[in-house]
Amino acid sequence: MNKTRIIMMLVLLFLASSGCTEQDKFTISENATILSMKYVTTSVTDMEIQELVINSSTMDLSIYSLTHQLKAHYTRPMIEYQWKQPPYMLTGKPFLEISSSSEAKKIRPDVIGSGTLEVTVLQDGYIHTVTIDSDSPEYQFEDLYQIEDYMDFQRLLALEPSFEEAQAIVEPWIISMPTYSFDGSNLTLEEHIREDTLPSMHLLIYTFTSSHEGYGDRSNEELTESLTNHTIRVSFSQREITKAIIDGSWDEMKQESV
Repeated sequence: MNKTRIIMMLVLLFLASSGCTEQDKFTISENATILSMKYVTTSVTDMEIQELVINSSTMDLSIYSLTHQLKAHYTRPMIEYQWKQPPYMLTGKPFLEISSSSEAKKIRPDVIGSGTLEVTVLQDGYIHTVTIDSDSPEYQFEDLYQIEDYMDFQRLLALEPSFEEAQAIVEPWIISMPTYSFDGSNLTLEEHIREDTLPSMHLLIYTFTSSHEGYGDRSNEELTESLTNHTIRVSFSQREITKAIIDGSWDEMKQESV
């Protein structure tokens, strides 16, 4: 009798656990509303974690060190037509319900650098937090690639600086560099060009006046006052200055003649 009860209890436990596993499965229906998506990538090379959260109005990108210290944070408006794409990619696809972000699964587990995906969805009056069931045979390679490509594209968009942000980075840099800091004045933006690429390339052209001839730190040179006008062309991409040439003849980054 005791053996029979034990067997029955084991069977019931097995069925209960099987039921829980099935309940963890989740499919986003056509009448669901995707509230937000979180995409997290880790780069050992860059020694950082990038956490992107997007919703219908905002892109929010936080960059952390590998010890989870915040290094940078960027926010920009979500592009309306871009937010219309997730339902087409995710509706009807297999997901797993999760209780915390630590349970989020990689989109492509076999690909180095692939990020984890967490989706918050309103469905049938309830809010669910789910992650991609990338092991499901229902996903084709192209499906997973499309989802990751979309999220990575949004990450690059979130990193894109506005014209004002680019200028706010470039101008203090010019002022702090040896040529301008030695005797420069009247820094003026003449032109700002941005190529329509991703990541975009910016070219910022400034003029300024030095009270002496020459470039760089001239504190050890014998100089006579001579007002000299300069033009500096600064190349800028992904929030970093990549090139800065004064008058076509002086590399302000390398502090040497071109």
